[in-house]
Amino acid sequence: MRRTMFGVSGLTLGMLLATGAVAQTNEEPASVGDVVVTGSRLAGSALNSPVPVTAVSAEQIEATGHQNLADILTELPQTGVGLNGANSQRNANLAGLNLISLRHLGADRTLVLVNGRRVVAGQPFTAAVDINSIPAALVERVELVTGGASAVYGADAVSGVVNILLKRDFEGFAATVNAGITSRGDGESRGFNFTAGKNFDEGKGNVVVNFLYDDVAGVQATQRAWGVSGVNTISNPENTGPNDGIPNFIQAPNIRFNWSNQQGLVWVAGQYLSLTSDGTGIRPYDFGALGDRGGRSVGGDGGSFEQYDNLSMPLERYGLTSNFNYQITPKIHFFFEGNYIKTKTQSFWQPVADDFVYASPWLTLDNPFMPTDLRAVLTANGQTGTEVYRVYDQFGRRGSVADRTQQQFTGGIDGKLSGSWKYNLFAAYGENSQNTLLVNGRNQTRWLQQNDVILLNGAPACRSAEARAQGCVPYNPFGQTTGTDAAIAYSRIDEPYSASTRLKTVGGSLSGDLLQLPAGPVASAIGFEWREASAETHPSALQQQGLTFYPQESPVSGSIRVKEAFAELRAPLIRDHVLINDLQIQAAGRVSDYNVNGTQYSWNLGGVYSPVEGLRFRVMRSQSVRAPNVSELFSPLQESFFFVSDPCDVTLRNQSATREANCTALGIPANFSAPTNGSTVHGQIGGNIHLEPETAKTWTIGATLATSRLPGLTVTVDYFDIEITDAIGAIPVQSLVDNCVDLNISPDANANCAAVTRSSTTHGITNVQATSLNIGKFTSRGVDFNLNYKFDLSRYASTLPGELTLNLAGTYLDRLRQLTDAADPLTEIRLEGTLGSPKWNAIASAVYRLDDLSVSWRARYHGSTSILSGISVSNPPPADQFDRPNTGTKVFNDLSVAYQINAKTDARITVQNIFDVKPPNRAFNIHQGIYNASFYDNLGTSIVGALTYRF
Repeated sequence: MRRTMFGVSGLTLGMLLATGAVAQTNEEPASVGDVVVTGSRLAGSALNSPVPVTAVSAEQIEATGHQNLADILTELPQTGVGLNGANSQRNANLAGLNLISLRHLGADRTLVLVNGRRVVAGQPFTAAVDINSIPAALVERVELVTGGASAVYGADAVSGVVNILLKRDFEGFAATVNAGITSRGDGESRGFNFTAGKNFDEGKGNVVVNFLYDDVAGVQATQRAWGVSGVNTISNPENTGPNDGIPNFIQAPNIRFNWSNQQGLVWVAGQYLSLTSDGTGIRPYDFGALGDRGGRSVGGDGGSFEQYDNLSMPLERYGLTSNFNYQITPKIHFFFEGNYIKTKTQSFWQPVADDFVYASPWLTLDNPFMPTDLRAVLTANGQTGTEVYRVYDQFGRRGSVADRTQQQFTGGIDGKLSGSWKYNLFAAYGENSQNTLLVNGRNQTRWLQQNDVILLNGAPACRSAEARAQGCVPYNPFGQTTGTDAAIAYSRIDEPYSASTRLKTVGGSLSGDLLQLPAGPVASAIGFEWREASAETHPSALQQQGLTFYPQESPVSGSIRVKEAFAELRAPLIRDHVLINDLQIQAAGRVSDYNVNGTQYSWNLGGVYSPVEGLRFRVMRSQSVRAPNVSELFSPLQESFFFVSDPCDVTLRNQSATREANCTALGIPANFSAPTNGSTVHGQIGGNIHLEPETAKTWTIGATLATSRLPGLTVTVDYFDIEITDAIGAIPVQSLVDNCVDLNISPDANANCAAVTRSSTTHGITNVQATSLNIGKFTSRGVDFNLNYKFDLSRYASTLPGELTLNLAGTYLDRLRQLTDAADPLTEIRLEGTLGSPKWNAIASAVYRLDDLSVSWRARYHGSTSILSGISVSNPPPADQFDRPNTGTKVFNDLSVAYQINAKTDARITVQNIFDVKPPNRAFNIHQGIYNASFYDNLGTSIVGALTYRF
């Protein structure tokens, strides 16, 4: 994962893990005591929790120097590839968001809370919170529960909960400045934040204010050799057939795509011809060293596109957060939390192009810009004109410039009643508004007009008199730099796009001891919650009409309202008996009434058993739900574009006899070369008002060891098993296309084929339609482990000074599966061990402390995965599909040094990725470290530092 450089990242998790701050919590931190720990609304400690709680403490967060909390959370072994600055670049409306995905199940299934309450989503139409909106300096601690928690917190907590707890009683002043740069002199970062707090009225009240500003420069692919190496797959000319032991595909640098390129090409009499870069002539098309291999070549005249990519995106943030608390009476405590944050980012990708997706203008023989030799060739072959297939660099890279503003306000009262009983009442309102400018697009109507050119009064002019009256300026498409500024300005457009999301919430709870058992009190909690989530989008008028280079999109709006009631109970059964040091059970239930989906139920049941002091076993069984969001319910059918590998291409159709037979049944010839190679396919996606909530059944079973007989040593092991049924989602476009020919049924009777449209002349895919359905299934299963050992070196050698902390934390992902149709086992896709979901993820660290000095070494381990992002279980690729089918193991090392200069000042400096390790040199953008490979560091070595002053 590419990490923004806000502070001292080596210290970030090296100290966190080494102190157990991001370990499975198995010994009660002295600073926490009996509080409400995430995963339950009952007061207690993490020690007694029946679910594994991962905690990051305030001390370790402050020590990192990071201003962006996402940089810490996204490196935890329990998290998968969410959304970040290295994988959101081509999603114009989501660029720059930082979203957390627990258990590799998606940000939609991860519930993020602040102080145990929901906040407005950063991603429109979902409940996914943008972690950019949380000031790290104001965080008291972060707790993660990985596993279903809907019974406690409601919908969306299917894969788990991230609960960010803010400081409520801060007094003093703290300011941090930080800066960073890569070893190549780019990716600069700078920022500062200050926090000020004061008690007043004899300690009854406290107010805390935090201000943050930071700015991180993005890094383009062209700034790294590995970013533009062009490594991709191409069919192996030495391959003799399936299962011959010779790779079907090899991975090579400088792969080009033979359909649309930068200088322009034409198709005449069944052959390609290249335009000269100055637009004055044509020449034979160069297919490179290996010739045309299914639309790809090594070198030659084909198109190259990696130079348009971003390895990381720029992000600027500034925000103001304030917490106010006042003890009105001994039993009434008032609180208010306000947060305002503004983020700015920009992302760029490929320029506009004429290719298989967008019909290229028809350029007639009387076009005065047409080179003489091209006109002669066309005339000789009886053609009245031609199309030019080009990427138009003169228009500039398409992109988005996004400004987001988020406001969240929460107020309420809480306090103690008689005995152990406590209450809480609150109301909250949050709003997230996004204003995006989609830049360097193209008005398709004007583009067609200005390419239909004639000679009028001795000068090139647009053929249409109506277009000329509207100011049409003719365009010359026959050279890389032949378009005039006026011609480009006539059709190039910047389009506004806006979206807003709102969340209104009212809730309350009552908790206390119901009765006293011999082993202790029976703790209980009851409560209610009402919330309304609404969202809307406003595409430009041209985009709504489908007249731009962007997908056609209609406005979307909708709201979801829910009323909920919940209850929770914990009962101690036996305590302080032989072989039963502690035995307790815990249960929770929630009923939710949706305005769209009716009544839904969530529950959990578990317990903790401790045979002897220091050794505990825990188990939890739960049912969680995720209600469909506004987009999944109300989004109209609208256009989109997808990269798709055509399974009937000559290089792919021989993977199985079934595929070969079905491609033939579709009338596709055996030597078919898919015209979609290297380009996008038009598609339609949309919502479904008839969707129902998806349901997850979860097991967590674990053990913790922390005993005084082994001082300083803690060990935790936790097994998790999550099964999601009625999973919401559109069948992936690639799966629809593959399942059309891979399932052992006739294409005429295959519902997948009905969603795929092919050209009757070229046989290429022209459209794929996918809508949201309740037919999927997900399973995620594995083991989390953590070993932490903290000791004075003098324990082993009396002359050695200082303290050493060793830690190993990781996750083994045993199974991660998706069925696009739960009723059809042939649709099962294996995700564990594929790109973005390594079976092994771990972080090891060693931290040495002596007086005011701390030195940390951290190693982040990513196990080898397939280069594919998913593998069909029923029809996996042959063993000889690729020459290098796996990524190989990668380890990234960080070194950090921190020193407390005096009682008020400390400094930190860190070298991230100290050995300058690159992403794996593999195809599918893996070598760039973007998209599903964004968990790899992709900038090389970075140096960052921070200085903190407090009083």
